[in-house]
Amino acid sequence: MVEKKLARVHESRLRGRSPFWVKNNGQPRAPIEERALSVFQPDILIEHQYQSTYRRRFHLDPERVLMLAVLQDAVVCFQDNVKATCKRKQTMHLDAAEWITNDDRSYPFSFENICEALGFDAGYMRQGLLRWKEAVLENRGEKESKKSWAN
Repeated sequence: MVEKKLARVHESRLRGRSPFWVKNNGQPRAPIEERALSVFQPDILIEHQYQSTYRRRFHLDPERVLMLAVLQDAVVCFQDNVKATCKRKQTMHLDAAEWITNDDRSYPFSFENICEALGFDAGYMRQGLLRWKEAVLENRGEKESKKSWAN
């Protein structure tokens, strides 16, 4: 049985066809010796390309990474807890909202200073977050009014 399969594979190779388990894209294959030697060819990657896989994609100083984390946490607290009914989550939302709306620049991790250090426009971000909150609350109000009409 095995001999018959090997004979069929050998016949198909003689006719120029590859066995069914070998993908053939229509191009003739290089001899085995040539393919084996291709493993030992020099790498064409330059050092910069190789080193870039180990570097950070977002180049920031550690201080700016911390500032970005503070800003991200504030935005998450602001957005995730906007409809919260739990007292603790409401407090998290109110604290984040107060920090975002505060124009004070006297301490290093104020909203204004963090946005400036990261290259964001603080006013634009503030307006966007407040507009988002209004839209969510209006949407919530519409849903509640629909529920009251249904009852």
